[in-house]
Amino acid sequence: MRPPSAETSPRDRTLDHAAQRFNAQGVELSTLAEFAEQLSGVRPALCGLTEERKDLLFQVYQRSFQVLAWHLRGATRRQEHPLKVVQSLVATVLNPARPEIAGPSEIYLLSAARGVKLRSLHDALVEELAAVLAAGARAGQVRDCDFPVAAQAILGLILWTPVASHRMPPAKLFNRRRVIEALQDLLTYGRAGDRSVGVEAPRLDLAPPASRFAASVGFPGPQGLSRERVLVNASYLLNRCGGWLAPLEEVSKRLGCDSRPLRDLAGDKAGLVRACQARTIDVFYRIQEEAFASGRATAAAALAFTQALAEAYLREDVQPLRPFVGLEALSPDDLRALRIRWRVLWGNLRGRQVDAVANHQLRERYYDLAPLIWTALCGWLASGLLDGGGRADDHSREVAQLMRLGLAPV
Repeated sequence: MRPPSAETSPRDRTLDHAAQRFNAQGVELSTLAEFAEQLSGVRPALCGLTEERKDLLFQVYQRSFQVLAWHLRGATRRQEHPLKVVQSLVATVLNPARPEIAGPSEIYLLSAARGVKLRSLHDALVEELAAVLAAGARAGQVRDCDFPVAAQAILGLILWTPVASHRMPPAKLFNRRRVIEALQDLLTYGRAGDRSVGVEAPRLDLAPPASRFAASVGFPGPQGLSRERVLVNASYLLNRCGGWLAPLEEVSKRLGCDSRPLRDLAGDKAGLVRACQARTIDVFYRIQEEAFASGRATAAAALAFTQALAEAYLREDVQPLRPFVGLEALSPDDLRALRIRWRVLWGNLRGRQVDAVANHQLRERYYDLAPLIWTALCGWLASGLLDGGGRADDHSREVAQLMRLGLAPV
């Protein structure tokens, strides 16, 4: 039996190519004409497949979930140990010899009915994988945890790793087989230097300092809105819709105000993306400063950082921007400047990580791939597939513990 990702027809080749393009560029810069030009000889199949980009997007996402389901069932047939199931799932789905699956970054662009369909496929996968983990816990093969949240995190890392691999420059330096090994190791043993030691981390205050943002952005009377609120809502929409929607109009609709003051604030889509990216980097730095306030890179500090970052993405009132979203709106100069800022941030975090390794607080393995894994994790957290709701704090703790301990029994 061939997996759904096997290139068995022009339609399969079209969807495989589309998945790769969507991962690398998002929907906005990927056009049907480009697919037709690059897939010479399959233009009739492409035209018959879809009439618009949203149709293609839906089919690509649907097939990605189907591929995941196929590989998960294959892994459960081949492997008896649940940790081997997870490792096999990571290896087969991310196998560089297979076509890429697409990270479902822009489900919110689709109709409500199609969104429900994709979520049902996702939820069925979560339920199936969570059942594998729960059975493993009963047999003493998996540590006790919130199995649905752990299952979603595993699937999220698998789905968004191809996206992060494309968008974290220089992408050519990421050896896919080594990335697979790093994810397998992380999901099995986590990053803790000593997994037998219990660690508690304080919940950090994610509210921005009042002095850091202007009280308003010039909205008259009842439309008075803080810059923070505007950028939070813009980030929320960009995280779920990519650069496809006209953000200023959509943000004004979400805020219930006129779009003209927003244009005065941001100027255009590129200005809004720049402002959201700058705020996101600021959020990362604030969380880092608070988590490592003691000056030492301890296990508790690393856990506090992970927990706070996960909570930030799960809360609609904080909502940083995904590291790689909206980049297509930026000029080459703006893009270079932004990437320098992200490199400086990752370099700063790497320094904390090196200190933690030296203090035996974190394991040394695959530390150089941390930015890639963090980018994939943030992409999943910002997608809306894990609904934080009133449990953002609980869910963020589970995600942080998975990153710290993995799934193996302690």
